[in-house]
Amino acid sequence: MNRILEKNKKGTNKILSIYWFAILILIAGGIFAMVYTFYNRPYDVRELEANVMANKIADCLSNKGYLEKEIFNGNFLLNEDNFLEKCNLNFNIEERWEEPQYYTKVSFYNLADMDTSIFDVANGNKNLISSCEIQKDKEYEKLAKCVERRFYSLDEENNQYLIKILSVVRKTEKNV
Repeated sequence: MNRILEKNKKGTNKILSIYWFAILILIAGGIFAMVYTFYNRPYDVRELEANVMANKIADCLSNKGYLEKEIFNGNFLLNEDNFLEKCNLNFNIEERWEEPQYYTKVSFYNLADMDTSIFDVANGNKNLISSCEIQKDKEYEKLAKCVERRFYSLDEENNQYLIKILSVVRKTEKNV
């Protein structure tokens, strides 16, 4: 009787070892599939970077719903030369590219006439604007990413302004 039990144990151990190896192969295959899926494509953070840039510009222009005094004191104090400095932006971060990889444009509109801007300031690589018009197609995902933000703000005399911020990030060599 003991011999029969020992034979059954050995047979059961062989069957369990086959299942054990099958489970190990399944687990290893699942881990490989997850790692491959995770690292298959690089992260494309250009849209997030454009959002951060637009938010930083918005914070620079307006505080608690009112235009900053360094930006507007009856007249707009921004121009292309001091815009990046006033908003603490640096578009020349990498020396390997000849042209800047960023572009931003800020337009101010009076609420009485929202079709015509009363003041514009822009800085960066103007060639990137063309990417904004065609970026919605999947074929052109290797173009620059564009983000437009809008918000309302008041001046000291409670005049209302619509402010549009267009921020564009190229950096296709790193992100696509």
